[in-house]
Amino acid sequence: MDLGEIRVNIDDIDEKILDLFLERMKLATQVAEYKAANNMVVFQSDREKFIIDNVRENSPEELRKSAAFLFMNIMDISKVSQINAITPDTMIPHETAAKQRPSVAVQGIEGSYGHAAAKQLFQSGNISYYASFREVFEAVENGDVDYGIIPVENSTAGEVAVNMELLEQHGVYICRTTRVECAHVLAAKRGVSESDIKILFGHEQAIRQCEGYISNRKDLTVIPYHNNASAAKMVSENPSGELGCICSAECAEMHGLDIVRPHIATDPNNSTRFICISKSVEVYDLADTVAVSLSIPNISGALYRLLTKFAVNGLSMSKIQSKPLPLEVKQNFPDDYMFYIEFDGNINEPKIRKLMKNLADELNYFKFHGNFY
Repeated sequence: MDLGEIRVNIDDIDEKILDLFLERMKLATQVAEYKAANNMVVFQSDREKFIIDNVRENSPEELRKSAAFLFMNIMDISKVSQINAITPDTMIPHETAAKQRPSVAVQGIEGSYGHAAAKQLFQSGNISYYASFREVFEAVENGDVDYGIIPVENSTAGEVAVNMELLEQHGVYICRTTRVECAHVLAAKRGVSESDIKILFGHEQAIRQCEGYISNRKDLTVIPYHNNASAAKMVSENPSGELGCICSAECAEMHGLDIVRPHIATDPNNSTRFICISKSVEVYDLADTVAVSLSIPNISGALYRLLTKFAVNGLSMSKIQSKPLPLEVKQNFPDDYMFYIEFDGNINEPKIRKLMKNLADELNYFKFHGNFY
């Protein structure tokens, strides 16, 4: 046969495969109806194993893995259809509006990027400052404040890992996000020149974001500080003219410092993403992103099969990132892998609620982090 004839035969086979697939999905729907009527679970591991083992045995050795993978995929698609048909649709209780004139917790002091993020999100509100991000999480979780502002990702330095771990450890929810431009400057006391500065202070993330400038200053001793605004305050109060800090232009002005060199961030578009956390679930009108964490077993195809659930439901992921397992999960399921996932959707959609219930029922670990924009 020439290539044209081969392709005609392939097209014919594809039509037959499609017809058989559609017929199989009709039968899967009937199975779902039967399971629902008889209070049966969707996933039956023994039957799935029997089918896959049979497929392997009836396939030539060089195609056994491929054939097994194909049938697992078909069964996963069928299971999604059955789950959507069977799973009870339970609403997730939530508030639909932000609190008026709220109390807001920020790490650091006035003039920090966290302060700027808080002002972006809340034009009116009572902002209080905490020494650490853990204290911000605790303040929200304990109900001492209405909201907390937390940096989670920088466009240059990447994820703020410690805060993502704190998100996992605390009973709080993401309700909004915002992005703050981090136009870092080199600041020092009035009259100090750039060459006078021998010691530079800044938050470890800011230091990473300014590596290009720092690498060109071989004479500079760099010391991480818990917050850029606090570093600016310390430099302003210290009599030494050898100290400099990384901060924003607004922060330098606030603390009476000179901007010795503007724009020292390696990326001129450097910015940080902040999340706003609340004690209870709050989902506003524009919320279009759902965040969850979950674990999957360390077996071949486990991640692919997880992604199939999202793909068949027409849900696009905007972020998926591997994470360390929480200690209590690791003790019981040491071989599992955990992922933090953000995907398009709103919990007012039944398919979103059913997917999350299925994941919570099926996986060893599942945590809903919020629905936000």
